[in-house]
Amino acid sequence: MSVLYLALAIYIVGVAIVLYLRPSIMFHPDSGTWKEFGLDSSNRNTVFPFWMFTIVWAFLSYAIASIGNVFVANVVLQSTPGESRYMDMDVGESDMKPISEIRYTEPARQVVHTESQLAPRVRAPRVPKVAPSVPAPVFTPTPAPAQQLPGYYIVEPQPSGVPKFIYFGHEPPTFENLTPHS
Repeated sequence: MSVLYLALAIYIVGVAIVLYLRPSIMFHPDSGTWKEFGLDSSNRNTVFPFWMFTIVWAFLSYAIASIGNVFVANVVLQSTPGESRYMDMDVGESDMKPISEIRYTEPARQVVHTESQLAPRVRAPRVPKVAPSVPAPVFTPTPAPAQQLPGYYIVEPQPSGVPKFIYFGHEPPTFENLTPHS
């Protein structure tokens, strides 16, 4: 995140300098307004207008900030001692030897224990396995299916507006004739 903050600072400083100096490649010398993009060589157009400068300068400021961050990190890392593990100990410079001069010592002999020397393992008591009981099925009486009135609805095609539904059957369902059937 520090790279972005540094890049933003570089970007703002660069844009402020360009807006203060108003170079003639980007701005009209007489009025101070910026020139438009164009490939012709008229006084009104330029190949590198201010908006293009801001885009290019954004990338350049990020690159400068990234390179600066790498440079600072490199300087900081080089300024720390290379053998940082020796700095933790209270050992003088004269006591440190190169690794080629350190004498090899055999590792200590490892003691191997046999099973008879170890304490007997205590096993957990066996618990008899209980067969999982299958729950008895629960029977709930299902209600008798409601008597449905014979018939059905269809949509009457209309060119526009709310669609109209038409009932085909003996009598269209109403609240009164639905309640005795439910």
